[in-house]
Amino acid sequence: MRTEPLAAINSVALAIGRFSTLEEMLDHALLKVLEVVRTDAGSVYLFDEAAGELVLVVAHGLSPAARLDFQCMKLGEGITGRVAEQGVPIVVRNLKDDPRLTKMAVRSEGFRGFASIPLRSNFKTYGTLNVLSRSDREFNEEEVQLLNAIAAQLGLAVANARLYLSLQASERKFRGLVENAQDLIYLTDPRGHLTYINPAARMLLGLEPEVVCDGTHTVLELVHPDDRAGVAAALERMLRGEIIHGLEFRMPVREGGCRWFSQTNVPIRDERGGITGMQAIARDTTQARDMQEQIARTERLADLGRMAASIAHEIRNPLSAIVNSITVLRRPGAAADPLRQIVTEEAERLDKIIREFLVFARPPARTVVRTDLATLVDDTILLFQRDEKISPDLAFHVTQDPAIPPVLIDPNQIRQVLWNLLKNAAEAMSGPGCIQVETQLAHHRVVISIADQGPGIADPAAAFEPFYTTKTNGTGMGLAVVARIVREHGGTVLVGNVPGRGARVAVHLPIVPGGERANGAVA
Repeated sequence: MRTEPLAAINSVALAIGRFSTLEEMLDHALLKVLEVVRTDAGSVYLFDEAAGELVLVVAHGLSPAARLDFQCMKLGEGITGRVAEQGVPIVVRNLKDDPRLTKMAVRSEGFRGFASIPLRSNFKTYGTLNVLSRSDREFNEEEVQLLNAIAAQLGLAVANARLYLSLQASERKFRGLVENAQDLIYLTDPRGHLTYINPAARMLLGLEPEVVCDGTHTVLELVHPDDRAGVAAALERMLRGEIIHGLEFRMPVREGGCRWFSQTNVPIRDERGGITGMQAIARDTTQARDMQEQIARTERLADLGRMAASIAHEIRNPLSAIVNSITVLRRPGAAADPLRQIVTEEAERLDKIIREFLVFARPPARTVVRTDLATLVDDTILLFQRDEKISPDLAFHVTQDPAIPPVLIDPNQIRQVLWNLLKNAAEAMSGPGCIQVETQLAHHRVVISIADQGPGIADPAAAFEPFYTTKTNGTGMGLAVVARIVREHGGTVLVGNVPGRGARVAVHLPIVPGGERANGAVA
């Protein structure tokens, strides 16, 4: 029997890499053990760490009832549980009276001789190899050595299989993270050729990963031509072992344009420390850069606005002196001087432009109160009609929704909005006509619309731009002030032409529940 144990060990060793599943390999090994040891039955248990118990994986020579009884076993339970817990083999000549026995199916099956060997590798027990005999049998030293040798082979195989499964699970987990990442993640060889790029390339750049990783494309080909020199220099430093953080550059997008990225590069090393490539994570910073540029542009515009307001304020002082001086130079009873009249009118017009610009650039603080909008509209129209500059032939048609609740507004500023719009409507008709004013509720908003019977607005999109005007004496600031006031009230203002009638301006103001606004106090 001396050659048979060696053949059995070699057979198990060769079988470890031949089977596709661990269960198939364990089944082959158990059959080989039963053949060489010439015993009636056997089984292999593996320890399930998650459940904290031994689970029967393969068995031969057991009845269905015995297999069911032997299916699971707690660590430390019975003889097999003790072997798995302590990592030491146990050999029993007769199980009949052994007090450690807990599975009674052993006795009903008539088993007596028993050996349980731990499956160990690297000082860790992964399960047990069990053999059973229906006769009083004490397994000799040679047989126990054979069982130990095969159990060692099986322990190593189980350890390797579980390590492989663990690596597979880890690989799936991290591959899932990489495949679903919003950042661009890629690998290159030492020459910079792409060997892998995640699906974010498709979303961010419009590139197919399998196309750019065919072995012919380098990472520099993905970089904007104007940024390639800087990226190439950084990659050279990385290939000398430097880890690079915050490398910023652009990548063209297939559909047009480009995106900004901030990249971290790390060299990939082999077991001897040699650099075999590069791994990189590139974060899309386009939106952040756009936001920073927008903030910077807004700050520059704010600075320009403050500067323009200061300049306008400084201009008003000498301009007022010029107007006053011209007035003094007029001689009582003297004939009108056309040149002096032109200078006076243009100086007054310039003063008006500056005055309205200052209102636009330096708006007064708002005082938000609960206001009856219908009363505000009626009062404003009444005051407007009394203005001596308004034609007495001008008619007003006012329609107000009685369901409009009190609104939270600055009444003085909204009155200015109404006044500017009424004035524009009156000037657009330059004579008799009718201005229609309407208030209504629409989608939790109050809408105030003012329509005239004039020629309409040539360019509605530019109507609210500062200094845009089609009037010979206009300043172009009226609608710009309207838009700013409405915007600061959380509303919108729309302008358009009504076919066959004229221009129509609609102011939308929000209805705020609860009587509170974030940017004002309620009286």
